[in-house]
Amino acid sequence: MPQSIFYNGNIYTLDSENSMVQALAVRDGRILATGADGEILRLAHDQTRLIDLRGHAVIPGIFDSHIHVLQIGVKLTRIRLDECRSPGEMAELVHARAQETPPGQWIIGEGWNEARFDAARLPTRADIDWATDRHPVMLQRFFNTDLVNSVALRLAGITRHTPDPHQGRIEKDADGEPNGLIRAGAKPLVRDLLPQPTRDELVAAFRLAQEELHSFGITSALDPGLYPWEMRAYAAAYRQDQLRLRMNIMPSWHGFHEDETEAQLNARARELGVNSGLGDEWLRLGGLKMAIDGGTSPHTAFMYEPFEGESVVHDFNRLSTDNLLAYFGAAQELGWDVGIHVCGDRALDMVTAAFAQVARDIPWPDARHSAIHAYFPSPEALARMAKHNVAAVIQPTFLYWEGDDIFRDVGRYRAANYKPARAYLDHGVRVMASSDAPSTVSANPFPALYALVTRKNNLGHTVAPDQALTREEALRAYTINGAWLTREERLKGTLEPGKVADFVVLDRDYFTVAQEEIKEICPLMTVLDGLAVFEA
Repeated sequence: MPQSIFYNGNIYTLDSENSMVQALAVRDGRILATGADGEILRLAHDQTRLIDLRGHAVIPGIFDSHIHVLQIGVKLTRIRLDECRSPGEMAELVHARAQETPPGQWIIGEGWNEARFDAARLPTRADIDWATDRHPVMLQRFFNTDLVNSVALRLAGITRHTPDPHQGRIEKDADGEPNGLIRAGAKPLVRDLLPQPTRDELVAAFRLAQEELHSFGITSALDPGLYPWEMRAYAAAYRQDQLRLRMNIMPSWHGFHEDETEAQLNARARELGVNSGLGDEWLRLGGLKMAIDGGTSPHTAFMYEPFEGESVVHDFNRLSTDNLLAYFGAAQELGWDVGIHVCGDRALDMVTAAFAQVARDIPWPDARHSAIHAYFPSPEALARMAKHNVAAVIQPTFLYWEGDDIFRDVGRYRAANYKPARAYLDHGVRVMASSDAPSTVSANPFPALYALVTRKNNLGHTVAPDQALTREEALRAYTINGAWLTREERLKGTLEPGKVADFVVLDRDYFTVAQEEIKEICPLMTVLDGLAVFEA
């Protein structure tokens, strides 16, 4: 008998036929039955809770397949720079925080993006030094670059004579002095000085993050590239019964963090004797997270041709072909799926060729590897991904929130092949949608779904319109496809009997509203395990 019945709704099940029903019954966190109101209400008994959906649309809970949940929580305790329109605004926020921070303690902010400044230019320490001379300051760009003040540079011992670390850069001013911008492999020079959050602080950060994600309709998430202490924080949250998101966690592996040794990373995969899929419906091991290159905005993606306005190709390549073959082969032998950060076209060709070689040498028919970001696939990469079951985990949040940055960075010709969701699906490659928050403005999936369907960014400009998806395809990328990636397609991702009762009640119907309204959709209620975890 059902413990609760949700009725009088337009419930999109996303089953194989995308059936729509009026009601669903829930028992012990699972969907017991779906169907017409009369059919399902007949299952009720005296103790059954009846929830009237009042005709609202219902979709399966959103699965964000690439999102740094702990970092989101930590970010919520730091200065938020996402909406700053100038370096001056950033400095004002630093100055305000300095008034309430004991001298000597770090002031940290996250999320700035020069593309959103009224006058697009990179900030330097000259912009922020006035805000405080009593605190080291680090302001993290949304990706790949940190801005630090003079106090932080002194603490790190960075001077005009400090050499650039491997695959990193210390930017200099016209006089040859460090200007405060620290890129890629140089970031640990300062970041290693930051105090690590305690386990309790990370658990508290997770609680903050999951509250925000519930408000977006997110019920499952995959957190990639975790250090061991972050893994332990998740284990602590699990033991304390704090998890109200279904979490998949990916340990960091080769190429991802600059401060981990080869020996540490080799031991991580081999010595524990575990692999992808270990866990339960609340906390489960995903794949190993790797990285081969950087990104397009900082011009560190590994490309065949130079970025716009440049004359040379940056050889920003963290892993050689021999590395890829060795690491992918080890993962394949040990039963680990691999998710690898790869943005550039040249890097994606390298990655997919290595996946294909390993698939031939060490067959594993159910391997579920993925190319994360996967911006510019060649025809050869598409064919290899389809043949060897390598998924594309893309971020339509970037497509929406980064405006026209992609045109600035790679030009219109290459932008026509940017995050080509349509091409992936048409070639038989599975597509997962994700936010990569906090490396973007927001984890909200509805502007991202809008971008997948319309290919429009937040300026209203269209990027590769022939790569648009249908509404159903886009929603599957944010639900059942993610469940496939984590080997949980029998557990969640659609609203069918036997699966978990995770779903979202919307303020308007995703499938019928005008396209321009998709980005405005708001959850009215998020239900996890049959219980409301968010109500507007």
